[in-house]
Amino acid sequence: MIDFTSVVLHEIGHGLNYIDTFNYTPSNERGGYGFDFNDDGQITGNERSAGPFGRRLAKKQSDGKFPLLTNESQFFNPSQKLGDALISDSLFFGAEGASRGAEIGDGPTPPKMYAPSNFQDGSSIAHLDEETYPPESPNALMTPRIGTAETNRQPGAILCGQIRDMGWLLGAGCRQYFQEVFAVSVRKVEGKSGSRMISWIEQDNANIQEYIVDRQYFGESFEEIRRVDASKVSGTTLTVEDLGIGAFVFRLRWVKEDGSVETSPEQVRDTITVRDVGTTITDRDEQGRGTVDVSWTVPPGTSSDFVYRVERREGEEGAFRPVGTVLQESDVRDEQTKQYTAERQTPGRYEYRVRAQDESGNAVTSTSRAVEIGFEGDVYALGPYPNPVRETASFDLTARESQSVTVEVYNTIGERVYRDQREVRAQDPTFLSIDASQWASGVYFLRLQGEASVGQTKKMIVVQ
Repeated sequence: MIDFTSVVLHEIGHGLNYIDTFNYTPSNERGGYGFDFNDDGQITGNERSAGPFGRRLAKKQSDGKFPLLTNESQFFNPSQKLGDALISDSLFFGAEGASRGAEIGDGPTPPKMYAPSNFQDGSSIAHLDEETYPPESPNALMTPRIGTAETNRQPGAILCGQIRDMGWLLGAGCRQYFQEVFAVSVRKVEGKSGSRMISWIEQDNANIQEYIVDRQYFGESFEEIRRVDASKVSGTTLTVEDLGIGAFVFRLRWVKEDGSVETSPEQVRDTITVRDVGTTITDRDEQGRGTVDVSWTVPPGTSSDFVYRVERREGEEGAFRPVGTVLQESDVRDEQTKQYTAERQTPGRYEYRVRAQDESGNAVTSTSRAVEIGFEGDVYALGPYPNPVRETASFDLTARESQSVTVEVYNTIGERVYRDQREVRAQDPTFLSIDASQWASGVYFLRLQGEASVGQTKKMIVVQ
């Protein structure tokens, strides 16, 4: 069977201008190039183009030189001499990128093209040489034939160089062959808050003199944050410390022996925010409500213009909402621990997180940390408050399991003056309020009845 993916990739290569306009006439052994747009057998003017691929084809001569086939002082178009070149088995792709790719891979430099003595329409010229780059070799994708079970799913260094020579921008898989440095990445430094390690892959014999790490902060311009002599770099990693809080983009530059500076096209993103967010229940009041201490660590290098907005989510769903703000008075030189205390928290499940924001509005948010304030029974109810009630009676409700809760109010003679039904999610503290402004002064009884819980009755006094 023929590998479908390999065939598709091969044809994509042709779609990237890996095609030629050369022709060969066996009857007069003449070769030429160009587009016969009028189909009149004449190729003149702008039609005499070899295309971006053909302009880089060259014939190897006995003296070792490689004149281009489009050099009409050597190969007039059309001519028998040009025809001889097209079936010479000595055609090469004479361009810088392809030659560098050939140095990395297998075969001669520059890379050899397919030009057998028997000209083959559709195969000759616009393929790499079949014998030089055999099946399954690194550069076999663009040879003219594919065998049964042969798989070629990588472009190879030569094809990468050829499409680079023809003007295409290269992706990371191809760029690695044409840069001293490629595949830049960033990772955290164990045990060092706010530090990052920049690592990269480097070509052999790159001869780099200096490395430069640039940082972009929240989309601003790149700025240099570290420059190191290459002789002082161990391996291919550099550590940058005390970055502080922020959303960053890192890039690597390097200085070559001739003093020129090159920049890796790879840019890597990373975010540093507060870490070690923790939640602790430190106290319970007589009504079962809890005091929650939220703490976090600020990394060194964080500037004093950051504030920390503590956000809370009730239950397991819904949005986070701000509940408090903690200021920062000075730049952080060493790791710094901060804390916020949330008092009188109704039993249930909460999640807390910290949003660090600077004076310009740039912000990053920490991961969240859950805390659960427990309670006895199936339903916890606090209230009504205030009691006595003048206008509105409020109470907090938490159910252990999701259920529908019926809220009813009765007067002293047993008349029901209020009824409502609320859907309460499991462990999600719920605030309820009742409008009592139209009720007469007196004693009332509030009854809560859930689907899966025992009913509760609370006394309520209304004063108008």
